[in-house]
Amino acid sequence: MPPHKMSPWSGSAACGLDAAVHAWDIAVATGRPSPLTSESARLLLGIAREIVEPLRPRGAYVAALPPEQGDDDVAVLLRYLGRDPRWKAPQAPRSLRGDQATTAVRHSD
Repeated sequence: MPPHKMSPWSGSAACGLDAAVHAWDIAVATGRPSPLTSESARLLLGIAREIVEPLRPRGAYVAALPPEQGDDDVAVLLRYLGRDPRWKAPQAPRSLRGDQATTAVRHSD
């Protein structure tokens, strides 16, 4: 990973950044609460600022989104990583929701 040198602390923090942000992706996509806290976002932003810029040109990260007034620590981190902190997953059509599918399977037995 560029710049090809990283302290053990930075390497483990980079893994934590990856895990935390993808946990946010999954939580939001499935309608769950964000696992990111203000404290964790502040800590992760430090490592993000250390590793993200050399990786953006390689396609590992998209462009940062501009900060908005009133952003909390989580929103600042997410925007820096190119994610919209207000994003919500579109709701699946009623015919594809789990409760409907389970009912349909029971009736076809």
